[in-house]
Amino acid sequence: MDYRTMVNPTYLTAKSTVFMLAVAGNEDAKRMIAGLGLEETLSKRDPADTLMSEADAKALMTGVTVAIEARYAALSRTLKNDGYKNLLDVACGYTPRAIFCKNNGISYAGLDVPVVAEELQKFADKEGLGKVYFGGDATNAASLAAAVEKFEGEVLISCEGLLGYLSVSEFEQFLDGIRQILEKRSGAFVTSDMGVKYDPFATANMSSPEAYDASRKRTMSNSDIYNDGVGRMDREKVKALIEARGFKVEILPFYHGDENLSMLQAIPESWQKKYLDLLKDARVWKLTLDPHYTQKASVSGAEKIENLTVDYKTIGGVLEMTVNGRIDTISAPTLLKVFDECSEGISSVRVNAEELEYISSAGLRTMMIMVKKLGQGNVTVEGASDEVKEIFTVTGFDGIIPLL
Repeated sequence: MDYRTMVNPTYLTAKSTVFMLAVAGNEDAKRMIAGLGLEETLSKRDPADTLMSEADAKALMTGVTVAIEARYAALSRTLKNDGYKNLLDVACGYTPRAIFCKNNGISYAGLDVPVVAEELQKFADKEGLGKVYFGGDATNAASLAAAVEKFEGEVLISCEGLLGYLSVSEFEQFLDGIRQILEKRSGAFVTSDMGVKYDPFATANMSSPEAYDASRKRTMSNSDIYNDGVGRMDREKVKALIEARGFKVEILPFYHGDENLSMLQAIPESWQKKYLDLLKDARVWKLTLDPHYTQKASVSGAEKIENLTVDYKTIGGVLEMTVNGRIDTISAPTLLKVFDECSEGISSVRVNAEELEYISSAGLRTMMIMVKKLGQGNVTVEGASDEVKEIFTVTGFDGIIPLL
């Protein structure tokens, strides 16, 4: 059993990007699909498996594909125009960016959850791309730093699609990790996650836009995602949060009008106009270090990639676990493995969190798996710090898992 896929279910949606780029005519995406043997996966995608009509499902996918193709073009433009020779692609997913970078003389490192990175690296090995994919966690500064060790000179860090899922606490740790890299190497961080609203693209040509909301909520629930991330927060609040972590924010155009977007050329003019208006309104956020920033925020628990120990015992049907360190994408499978191996015959779980430094959404999702098996009220957390309690409270998990 691969516990990594259980605590990171969103890795399944990561494949949708390469399919959309292939539909848009990206030859590197088609090559990647073939190299990974994903053709069968594509053929099994069932557009009827939604809460909407076939026509609305087609409109949704067309709109999102336009946005994804434009997003890919926007980063390609930045790399070429600004002359960056190193790219760290965080939450890279299944995009052909590594091929693009090789063809353009750019050193590439893609960071994603370990189960994704391992599959992608097998493709990279077959293609002769070298070691370009790294398993890690965006909130773990040590894993970010490990991915850029091979680079020489300044680095461009990109992140597309992830920030719609990161909570404020996760985003703060992510920013701290980025700042550490840029302080050492210089460069910039770019993302369209705060400047592009994907929902309007999805619903622009749907006859029943409300069906999209219902479908999205179902998808989030199935992946145990209960709150939107910073990518969907008020933009001014996010900007203030970023500046408080030591960055300057520059807001740039997302679409310049000269991009050759295949999807736009293949759809009716009435649809084109709606998408063009959305593209012209979209923005890219570019973050660089604020030279006047003096505060050095700590990155607790992220000084090394793997930082979790779990001691456990069962007493009278109760699984008692004492956790020490950090529960994130990398370490959460360890916690789930302990629970799974001890779950036979237990009726409750008690987690001693006195030495727990941090818990990410992957850790919360792991605890939710326990709750689903044992029932609400039968998984408790004791002795958590105020910082850890705040994570439970902000995400709403304190209403599911009692904090004692």
